[in-house]
Amino acid sequence: MLIAVTLLAMIGLIILGVPIFSAMGFASMIHYFELGRTSAGVVLSQRLYAGVTGFAFLAVPMFLLAGEIMTRGGLTDRLIRLARAIVGHFTGGLAQVNVLSSVFFGGISGSAHADVAAIGSLLIPAMKKEGYPPGFAGALTAVTGTLSPMIPPSIVLIIYGSTFNVSIGALFAAGLSIALFLAVAYMLMTYFLVRRNTKIPKHPRAARAELWAAFKNGIPALGMPVIIVGGIFMGYFTATEAAAIAVFYSLVVTVGVYKTLRLRDLPNIFRNAAFTTAAVAILVGVAISFSYVMVRRQVPQMAAGYVLSLTTNPIGIAILILIVLLIAGMFIDRTANILLFGGILIPIFTQVLGFSPVHTAMIIVMALGVGHMTPPVGGTLLTTALVGKMSVVDITRYVWPYIILEVAVTMVVILAPPLSEFLPRLLGLGGV
Repeated sequence: MLIAVTLLAMIGLIILGVPIFSAMGFASMIHYFELGRTSAGVVLSQRLYAGVTGFAFLAVPMFLLAGEIMTRGGLTDRLIRLARAIVGHFTGGLAQVNVLSSVFFGGISGSAHADVAAIGSLLIPAMKKEGYPPGFAGALTAVTGTLSPMIPPSIVLIIYGSTFNVSIGALFAAGLSIALFLAVAYMLMTYFLVRRNTKIPKHPRAARAELWAAFKNGIPALGMPVIIVGGIFMGYFTATEAAAIAVFYSLVVTVGVYKTLRLRDLPNIFRNAAFTTAAVAILVGVAISFSYVMVRRQVPQMAAGYVLSLTTNPIGIAILILIVLLIAGMFIDRTANILLFGGILIPIFTQVLGFSPVHTAMIIVMALGVGHMTPPVGGTLLTTALVGKMSVVDITRYVWPYIILEVAVTMVVILAPPLSEFLPRLLGLGGV
C-alpha cells in the first residue's frame, strides 16, 4: 500500500509540473517517514550525500568543465573544417559533414545540447545557403546531437555507471562502438534523403594538402578524446582520473596552443560548469535515494512479475520495456528518465532476461535517446529550434525518418548483444 502511495505521489507531482528531483525526493520521504519524522530528513540527507560523493561521480564536474573550456575555446570551426575535408565530397556533402562533426565534437563535450548549440550555429545557416530545406537542416542537427551522449566522455554514461555501479570504461567502449554504427546509419539515411535534390551542390574531393592542413589544425582538439579514451581502455587511469587530465589538457590546448582563451575568461567558465554540476548532482543524489527505496520495497520484483504475466518471451519483454521508454522519453529528459526508471528496469534486464549490465545500459540509453528527437519535450529539437531560429513544427516534418531509424537500431542493439559487448570484452573492461 505504501509503495503505491509513493509512486502515485511522484507521478502526480510530475504531472503538476514539479521538478523531477523534487518529486522523487518527496516520494522517497514517504518511505523514510516510517523511521520517524526526525529520522526521515536525516536518512534522506545521508542518502543524497552518499549519492554524489562517490569517486566515480567526481568525473562528472571535471568532464563538464573540460567540455565547457573546449567549447568556449572555439574548437568547433576546426572540427568542422576537418569533417568537411574528409566527407565534404560525398552526396549531400554538408549534411554528411554535420554527422561527422557531431562525432568529433561528441568526443569533447559529451553533451547533446552543447553539440547542437556549437555545430548548429555554424552548419544550419550554411546548409540553408546551399539549398537544404531549413527544416531538414534543423532536423539533421537535432538528430546528430544525440550521438554525443554515446561517445566518451559522455556525461550520461558517467552518471549511469556511477549511479548503478557499472564499469564506466566498459560503458564508454560499448557506447563508442554503437555511436559509430549509428553515425554510419545516419550518413546512409542522409544519402537516400538528399540524393535527388538537384539544388544541393556537389563539392570536389579535398586535395591531399588541404586534408593534411585540416588534420594538422584539428589534431590538438582531437587529442583530448584520444588520450582520455585510450588511457581508460588501456588501463592507465580511471574515468575520474581521466577527467582531471581532460581539464588540464583542455587548458593547455585553448590557452597555450590555440590561444583562443585568456586566463580572465576562466572564472566565468568555472561558474557555468559549477551551475551545471549542481543541477546534475541534486538529480543524481535524489535518484539514488529513490532507487534505494524502490529496492527496499521490492518494486523491481513486482514489476518483473507483472511483465512476466503478459509474456515470458525475453525479446517480447524487452520490446514492452522499449515501448515504455520511448513513451517516457517523449515527456522527460534522458538523464532524468535513466535515474527514474533505472532502479526498476535494470534488475528486470539483468536478473529476469539475463542481459549483461553493459548490454542493458546500451538498450536503456539508446531507447531514451529517441526522446531527444520527439515532441513535445524533445531536448535537441528545442535547442535546434532556438539555435536555428525556426519552429519545432518545421523540424519535426523532417525528423521522422531518423526517429524510425534509431528505433530500428535500438532493436538491433537488443537482438545483437555483441554490438554492445564485443569491444568491452576485447579490452577486458568488465560489465559483460
